[in-house]
Amino acid sequence: MNFALGAAVLCLVGTLAWITWQRRLARRWLDRLVHSVRRYARGEDRRLAVDAPPPELESLSLALDDLVRALGEEASGMRSELRLEQEMVRQTPNGLVLVDAEGRVRMVNPAARVLLPVRGDPTGRPPIDAIPLAELQDVIDECREKNAIAERSVVYGPRDLVVRGLPLDGGRAALGVVLDITTVRAAERARRDFVSNVSHELRTPITTIVGFAEALGDEPLPESSRPMVEAIQRNARRLHALVDDVLHLSRIESRGEDLACEVQPLRPLVDEVVQRIGPRAEARRQSLVVDGPDLEASINADAFVHALGNLVDNAVKYTPEGGHVAVRLATAGHGVEVSVIDDGPGIDPVHHPRLFERFYRVDPGRSRDVGGTGLGLALVKHLCQAMRAEVSVKSAPGEGSCFVIRLRP
Repeated sequence: MNFALGAAVLCLVGTLAWITWQRRLARRWLDRLVHSVRRYARGEDRRLAVDAPPPELESLSLALDDLVRALGEEASGMRSELRLEQEMVRQTPNGLVLVDAEGRVRMVNPAARVLLPVRGDPTGRPPIDAIPLAELQDVIDECREKNAIAERSVVYGPRDLVVRGLPLDGGRAALGVVLDITTVRAAERARRDFVSNVSHELRTPITTIVGFAEALGDEPLPESSRPMVEAIQRNARRLHALVDDVLHLSRIESRGEDLACEVQPLRPLVDEVVQRIGPRAEARRQSLVVDGPDLEASINADAFVHALGNLVDNAVKYTPEGGHVAVRLATAGHGVEVSVIDDGPGIDPVHHPRLFERFYRVDPGRSRDVGGTGLGLALVKHLCQAMRAEVSVKSAPGEGSCFVIRLRP
């Protein structure tokens, strides 16, 4: 009995000793694990340097190894992406200025230092102090206030710049983007100058051709020659109209600013256009009428007459003989709408987005037959933009067309 009791006590003591030893092993392994995890978190090690776990912790060790391996791969990928993004920011030719939620500069890339007057280290300073360019501060303030993209054009030294503000973090922060469009503007000016110079040079010989062709048309000619003289007259007039439209468009584009506008009555100007084009409508047995009250709007009289004249002239050209053309004045919200309505063939909606482009024709053959230059609607669009007005079209095949100029009150 005493032997059995002694054996049991001995067994119990041994078991307790073994458990204590295993706990100490586990505790030392866990201490080494905690130390290794802390080194890994500080970036001092790339792996958990803990081997030979106790058997009961082997599954935990394997799971931790898998976790560390996955974290290492993810961190490596993130570091690679970060390096690419940093390189992109450094190498982009566009200036970048990052402003935080406190309205202070967080980052300026090398291109911004070339394009903008950056003073010393801009970090932590308001944009206007670090980069004394009022337009940059304006677009950043506007985009943060409205949580929307803001943009300004500015000439700084020899450069033409576009300064754009992009809202970040719901408008609390902002990214200023500076685009150097000097070469683009130079190319535009060169193109406008070339077109203007060539058009001026063409006017004299074209006028000469028109004059001699009309003189020939007044002379008695063989019947076989008359169609050729008429073709010369028709095409010379079309060339003359084309050159005039190109010159007019070039003058509008070269202004670089809006036209001077003032509030004035519209009806006298509309009547002037209708009286000028009326004889052509009568020759085609068309009715050309004006409808609506005498309203006032902010316009440039010459630009308005030219734009409306092009629309009415097109309506008369493309409306069949015996058709109807109307110019309607009406209020619309806080503005005024001047509509030119015809019962012509109509225009498929697929053409509407490009209808106001230069030389775009819905039916090239028919446009040439009626003497169109392909620049009339482009002129209308640019004239309206210069008056801070808008032009649009409503039309469908077989339903006629309605061109609308929306004017500010």
